[in-house]
Amino acid sequence: MSIENFCLFGFMFRKTDLPRKILIAFVPGLFTTLLYKILLQQFWKYSLLLGFATTFCYQNTYIRILRGLPGCFSYGEAAVLIQGLILFLLNVILKIPDILSQNKNRSDFAELNVIMMVALTHLLGVCWLLAVAKIFRKPSFFYTLMFLLLIAVTCVPVTNPIPIIVMVNFILKDKVRLKIICLYMILVVLTVLTVWWQSGIEEKASTRVRKIFHIFIALVYVPGIIYQCSFLYIATGVAFSIFTVIELIRICNIPPLALATRKAFATFSDEKDSGLLALTPFCLLIGCSIPIWISPCPCGDTIYTKDIPRILPLLSGILTIGFGDTAASVIGSKFGRIKWRGTKKSLEGTLSYIAVIMLAIMSLNYLGFVIMTPLKWCIAVMAVLTTSLVEAHTDQIDNLTLPIIFYTIMNIS
Repeated sequence: MSIENFCLFGFMFRKTDLPRKILIAFVPGLFTTLLYKILLQQFWKYSLLLGFATTFCYQNTYIRILRGLPGCFSYGEAAVLIQGLILFLLNVILKIPDILSQNKNRSDFAELNVIMMVALTHLLGVCWLLAVAKIFRKPSFFYTLMFLLLIAVTCVPVTNPIPIIVMVNFILKDKVRLKIICLYMILVVLTVLTVWWQSGIEEKASTRVRKIFHIFIALVYVPGIIYQCSFLYIATGVAFSIFTVIELIRICNIPPLALATRKAFATFSDEKDSGLLALTPFCLLIGCSIPIWISPCPCGDTIYTKDIPRILPLLSGILTIGFGDTAASVIGSKFGRIKWRGTKKSLEGTLSYIAVIMLAIMSLNYLGFVIMTPLKWCIAVMAVLTTSLVEAHTDQIDNLTLPIIFYTIMNIS
């Protein structure tokens, strides 16, 4: 898909003749086919089918999204999000035999993974249905569709017993998990009260006010990853689904919540929310969750995950967004005097970004949640310095780009 992007940009920004365009169009599919055949030792027919199907679906989805939602994404942001979507669908397709088998020997995490994949697939189908059939955007049809979605997610027998029972049993199994849920409920109430208060004063939220949500999400992810990784994994899927439903209500103008959601969007939107979609809250959630979503087997089944050697990469989103970006915005907006050339960001903000993340890593190391070796310290410093420069100069949504870069560098260790 990355090669597909380069080829697509060749179509868009360079003048080439038809034979070269045809040749370029086949390069990503051929390259992917060779990867499947040589590295994964797959049959030629399977490799050809999957190689060309993946790149074809990605190219068409990428073009349709950019044309259908103008102003919502830059080329890079659209590439990251659509690659994630295609990889998710590919993962669902490859998991279908396991889902249908209802294997009783699955671990708790495997069961939760199946539930989340099926739920998000149903939600994706609902979004597609609302996009192609306008009749479902009427309030009565919309709420009927949401009710059917809820029934499908909780009662379709993709696990044994059904998902709702699996979830209840999982939640009640552990007292620490119940305490984490209580913490999450308090944070949800505080979030709603913050939105209600800021919307009530009818003023545009400042950067420092918006960073309150970064603090809230840090309080969600840090204890979640350390103590209840499996539960946090499924909670991110639930949160993403709730965000999507709220956004559908706002876009489709579904009463009685449409007015409140539009008012909240107008209050908290920034310059990056220039299109139809409210990207900022989604990118905050996705950025913090990406390390968990793309890591192979990120969560153990133990209560305390100190034994997971890759806990620091899993915290990439929180370290960069929850701590670093928040410090850079608050300190930079209040005390920033020396500006980086060609940008509004300040050197003071960048230095605070570096200092806060390094302090967070040192605290995690001191408390024993991570074990830092000299090599890991060198890589951590390199990751912090690199992302600090990206944060200072990027025109992309930093909530999306910073965690990916930090996670990639940290996995070198």
